[in-house]
Amino acid sequence: MLRLTRTVLGLPGFTGGFSFSSAAALAAARKVLISDPIDPICVSTFESAGFEVDARDKVPADELVELIKSYDALVVRSGTQVTSEVLAAGAGKLRVVGRAGTGVDNIDVDAATASGIMVMNTPGGNTTSAAELTVSLLMALSRDIPNATTSLKSGKWERKKYMGTELEGKTLGLVGLGQIGRRVAAICRAMGMRTIGYDPLMSADAAAAEAIEAVDLDAVWAEADFISLHTPLTAETRSLVDANTLSKCKPGVRIVNCARGGIVDEAALLDALNSGHVAGAALDVYESEPPPEAIKPLLEHERCICTPHLGASTEEAQHKVAHDIASQIVDVFEDRAVRGVVNSRILAELMQHKDLLPFVELAERMGSLLIQLRADKLKSVTLSTRGDLLKGKSSLLKAAALKGMLTPMVEEPVNFINAPSMATEFGLSINELFENKPTMHGNELTITFEGADGMRSVSGTVTGRGTAAPQPRIVNLDQFAIDLLPQGNVLYFRNDDKPGVIGAITSLLGTANINVGSFALGRSPSGAAVGVVSVDSSIPDELIDSIAGLDGMIAVRSAKLPALSSSVGGALGLDESKPVIRPNNPKFGSGPCSKRPGYDVAELPTGILGRSHRSSEGLALLNELTNESKRILSVPDEYHVGVMPGSDTGAFEAAMWNLLGSRPVDIVHFESFGTGWYKDAVQQLKLDVRNFGVDAYGEFPDVSGVSPAHDLVFTYNGTTSGVRVPDGAPFIADNREGITLCDATSAVFAMDMPWDKLDCTTYSWQKALGGEAAHGTMILSPAAVERLNTTTASWPVPKVFNLRKGDGSANLDIFKGKVINTPSLLAVEDCLDALRWADSIGGLPAMIANSQANLRAVERAVDRFPWLSFLAKDAATRSSTSVCLELEGATPEQVKAVVALLASERVAYDIGAYRDAPPGLRIWCGATVETADVEALMDWVAWAYDEVVRK
Repeated sequence: MLRLTRTVLGLPGFTGGFSFSSAAALAAARKVLISDPIDPICVSTFESAGFEVDARDKVPADELVELIKSYDALVVRSGTQVTSEVLAAGAGKLRVVGRAGTGVDNIDVDAATASGIMVMNTPGGNTTSAAELTVSLLMALSRDIPNATTSLKSGKWERKKYMGTELEGKTLGLVGLGQIGRRVAAICRAMGMRTIGYDPLMSADAAAAEAIEAVDLDAVWAEADFISLHTPLTAETRSLVDANTLSKCKPGVRIVNCARGGIVDEAALLDALNSGHVAGAALDVYESEPPPEAIKPLLEHERCICTPHLGASTEEAQHKVAHDIASQIVDVFEDRAVRGVVNSRILAELMQHKDLLPFVELAERMGSLLIQLRADKLKSVTLSTRGDLLKGKSSLLKAAALKGMLTPMVEEPVNFINAPSMATEFGLSINELFENKPTMHGNELTITFEGADGMRSVSGTVTGRGTAAPQPRIVNLDQFAIDLLPQGNVLYFRNDDKPGVIGAITSLLGTANINVGSFALGRSPSGAAVGVVSVDSSIPDELIDSIAGLDGMIAVRSAKLPALSSSVGGALGLDESKPVIRPNNPKFGSGPCSKRPGYDVAELPTGILGRSHRSSEGLALLNELTNESKRILSVPDEYHVGVMPGSDTGAFEAAMWNLLGSRPVDIVHFESFGTGWYKDAVQQLKLDVRNFGVDAYGEFPDVSGVSPAHDLVFTYNGTTSGVRVPDGAPFIADNREGITLCDATSAVFAMDMPWDKLDCTTYSWQKALGGEAAHGTMILSPAAVERLNTTTASWPVPKVFNLRKGDGSANLDIFKGKVINTPSLLAVEDCLDALRWADSIGGLPAMIANSQANLRAVERAVDRFPWLSFLAKDAATRSSTSVCLELEGATPEQVKAVVALLASERVAYDIGAYRDAPPGLRIWCGATVETADVEALMDWVAWAYDEVVRK
C-alpha cells in the first residue's frame, strides 16, 4: 500500500504529534482533577454521576504534568496554565479540559485540538455578573464615586469637586456584541443611552434586532461618550485601544474594560488620562495579573477605577459556572449532546447530530475508498450533499471524509478533530457544495477527487433508515451505478465490457485460495464497465499484476475498509463496542406504554380542566372519546362503548361481577392476568369453572374443549407471556349460547379484533394508545346488554363496578358519557390526542402495520443472534405488542444486569420480564413505538448481552 508521504504530496515538512485516547478511557474510571478552587457544587455534580473527583486548590505546573496522566477530565479556572506539555502528558487518557468560566486564554487550545482533547467553557455562566459589573463601573465613572468616597472618608466635604455627568442621552459604544455586550446595551438603553456597536460577525439586521446601531470601529471611537470593550484577546484585538485609537476618540471619553487584559495598551491609556483626552477609565482586567509594579502609576491615577478581575465574582456566577462545567463534562461521558465546546465545532456537531452517524461513517469509508483507488497525487477534494437530512451538515461530513482519506495514507494518527487542519497543512483544496436536486436515494453524499490522473468520484447513501438497520451503501463509482457495501477487502477493476472478464478474475482468485464474498458491477453504454469484488482476505500485489494483465483490463486497484459500525464511535472518543444508533425514545415498558411519536403534553387542550364531567362540555368530550374509539376500532354500530374506572383491571372485574353466574364458565388463560381472572372466578365468585390454562409461559393452551354453551373468559393477548389468541379466535363458536368476556388491553389498536365473537371487551388507555393510567374502556355487544337486562348478580357488586340501574336493567347511560365515577378530563384529552394521532397515520390498519413492523424487527434480531429467542415459540400465537424474549445461557441475575445496563445507557427502560415469568426481556412493540427505535434497541440488547453474559 502506498503511504501518503511528504514527498508524494509535494509538501514541506509536516509535524505530527497527534494522539487519541482508547475507547476504554471513556468507559472505565471516569476520574476528574479539579486544579483550582471552585464552588462545591462542581464536586457534588461529578460525584452524583459516579465520577471519582480529586479537588485541589492549586497544582504546581511540574506536578500537573505528571498528575494529569491518570485523569479523564481536568477542570480549571483562571489559575492553572494548561500548556502543551500538560496536554501532551495527558493525551493518552485525558478526554476533556473544562474551564469554569468564559475565557480559555490559559489553555493551549491548538495543542489540545492536535491531541484530540476537547476544550470546553461555560460561556453563559458569567454573563449577568460581568454585565452588571460593567454597568456599575460606567456609573461609577460618570459620578466619580470612588474618589468621592475616599474624600469623605478622609474627613472632607467636597461636593463641588465631584461634579458628575448623566448617562441619559449619552452614546455608549460597544466593541464586541456577544452575550455580555448585548446585555450591557439592554441595561444602558433602559437608562436612556444611545447604543452603537461593532462586531465583525454580527450583521446590521441582527444588531438592529437588539436595538443596537451597527457601525464600524472608527465610528465607535468618534461618536461614543463611553466605550465598553467586550472582545476576546486575539492577534487582531491585542492593543486594540492604543495611542492611535485614543486619538480618534472624543475628548472626555470614558473607557471600561471588563473583557480581557491586553486589549488596552496600558501605557497609552495612562498618557491619555494624563493629557485629559480620556476623562476616565475603569479596568477589571490587565495584561498581566496580578498587575506588575510597572503599571502602578495607571492604577493610582485619580481618574482610573481599578478592580481585581471581579467580572465573575458573584456567588451566583461562581455556583453556575461550577455546576455547568461539571454537567457539560458528564454529558460528554454519558454520550449526550454537548455544549460549550470551543476547539471543535465538528466534534460538537458529531455529538449533537447522532442521527447523522450512519452518514458520517459512510463519508469516512468513501474517503478511504477513493484515496486507496487513486493513482497519482491529489490536488483537490469536493464534497457534495443532497437531501434535507444532509443540508447544512457538509462540514461534519467533510471531517469524516478527510479522516477516512488521511488515515490509510499518513503515519500520524488522524481523528475527526485534527483531520481538517491536517488537510490544510497538506495544502489540499477542500470544496463543499449542497446540490438542491432530487435523488432517488433521498439523501446522497458525493466525494470527488481531482488529481494528476483526472477526476474520481464516489456517491453513497444510507439504506434502511426507519424500516431496517441503517446501512451505508456505495451507489455510484466513477459515474457507474453500483451497489456496494463498503467494508473489508475489495478489488476494484475497470475493463472493456465483454464476456469472460469476471470468470477470469474469479478463476485467478480461486487459484490464490481467496474466497469471494460478493460482486458489485456497473456498466455504461460506452462499452466500459467497473467491478468491485469483496473478498475474505487481502490481495497480494502479484495477484493484482496478474489481474491487470488480463485481456481488456484498464485499471486494477485494491483497498481495505474497516468492518461496519466500528469507526465513528472511536473517532468521537466513545466506546467503540457500543452501537452507533440509539433509540430516539427509550420507553419500551409494557404499561404505562410509550406515548405517540411527537407527543407534547403542553399541546393538550386545557380549557375543560376545572369543569364538571357532568357539564354539557364534559359529556361532549367523553362522548367524543367513546365515539372516536368506536369508529377507529371499527366496532359494530349496535355495540356500546363506555369509560370505566380502575383501568383495564377495574373494567374487567366489573364485567365479571355483572355478567357471570347464569351459565358455567370456561376460562382460557396463558399468562398472569388471565390466571388472575381464573382465580377470581373460582375463589371470589365461586363459579362453576372449567380451566383451560397452561402453567408454562410462552404456550397457548389446548382450547378444543371450549363449549359454546358456556360463558367464556379469556385474555386476547398475554401481556406477561408474549402469547396471543390465534387470528380470528377460531375456538369461539359463531352459534354460541354463552357470552364472551375478553380482556383485550394489550391487543386493541394493534390487532384485528373479531368483534362478532366478542361480547364484552375491555382495555386500558395506557397500553396500545400510550395514554394515562386510571381509566379503562368497556365495549358491550347486544348479547351482553341482554345478559344485564335478564339476570341479576348473585353477589354484592360495588357501586364503582355496577353496570345496572336500581331496577336491575342495564345502565346504558354509562355508555353515553355518564360515567360511574369522576374521570380525569386531562386524561380524557390525552387519550383523544392519541386517537387523533391514530387517525392521522391511517387509523387501525396503520396501527396494526406499525406493531407488525416492530415484531418483524425483533424477529430479524432473533435470526441474527443465536442466543436470543422468543418465549412464545409458535409464530401463530406470538404477540406483536408485548414481545417476550429469552437470553440463552443467562442466569436470572445476569438478565437483571442486562436490563439495568440498558437503562443506565438510557436506551431502554422497564423491559425486564414480568415478575412471575421466566427471566428474560419484555419489549413493548405497540403502534406508538417506532420501528427504527426497536431496530436500534436490538443492537443494544446484543451489546449488553456481550458485556454481561459473554464477558
